[in-house]
Amino acid sequence: MTNSYWMAAMLLLLASAGSAADGLPDAVSEVAPGVWFRLGEASLGYCNNTIIEMKDYLIVVDANYPGGAREVMAAARKLSAKPVKYVFDTHHHRDHTYGNSLWTAAGAATLAYRGVTEEMNRYEPTRWRETAALRADVRELGLSDVQRPRQTFDKSPYILEDETREVRFSFLGWAHTRGDGFVWLPKERILCTGDAAVNGPHNKLWDAYVANWPKVLRKALELHPAVVLPGHGPRGGPEILSGQQRFLLDLYSAVKRAAARGEKPGALRLTLPDADRNWVPQSLDQDIEITYREITVRQPAGALPHQWK
Repeated sequence: MTNSYWMAAMLLLLASAGSAADGLPDAVSEVAPGVWFRLGEASLGYCNNTIIEMKDYLIVVDANYPGGAREVMAAARKLSAKPVKYVFDTHHHRDHTYGNSLWTAAGAATLAYRGVTEEMNRYEPTRWRETAALRADVRELGLSDVQRPRQTFDKSPYILEDETREVRFSFLGWAHTRGDGFVWLPKERILCTGDAAVNGPHNKLWDAYVANWPKVLRKALELHPAVVLPGHGPRGGPEILSGQQRFLLDLYSAVKRAAARGEKPGALRLTLPDADRNWVPQSLDQDIEITYREITVRQPAGALPHQWK
């Protein structure tokens, strides 16, 4: 068997087993040499972060909220003396981008697929102002709007590489948002998904294209990742992608059948298969409402007028 096979097998074993610290918020675990995963503190709204070491610099996946950004900066300094050169915004949502200005002030370049900036231009600064009213770490920045990524790309994949490793930033289609970006390390077979795939009941569908989302996840599965690092929830393997995909397919099918029977969202109660339980929130009402609108209006949910709730 080839060396690459054994590397992928070992990474998959590590992804499945993890370490005792992996389930603890703010814990940093080494996924592969020079690649670290940091589990965000959910009670503070923080997303997960991945730190990737290149020959002369570091790449951080997701800017996080300002409070989370400061913690990731401190974690990166403990891991390596190299500077953070790039911070990749996987999508435009506040818990993944509102720390942008802190990273650029520290000398990093924020990077994203162009759809991230386009989504920001659709929804900001309204969401920034709403969030600043609720969160001190956003309010204390003294800004009136989220800082857009300093560098964007429109041809996928966008590649950074040196003699250490290759890192591919890819747009695979409209899923969780119109600008979802994935980070793929082909040699290590590690995939960072942002919120296009989460591990647990962390989905928000307001800006999504629910019908297309499983197709995007199929493309991600075709990379055959050994390790999947989600935007929220513990790291794992490709079962995160396939589980997220199955949940969305089951949700869409169940709502479509109910709509065909003339049932309305307010009175609609669904029980999804037990295999979906990891992704099912305490209440499905919001997911049902959003999916129902997409099906009945025949447009992506994120293309319809909506207010983030």
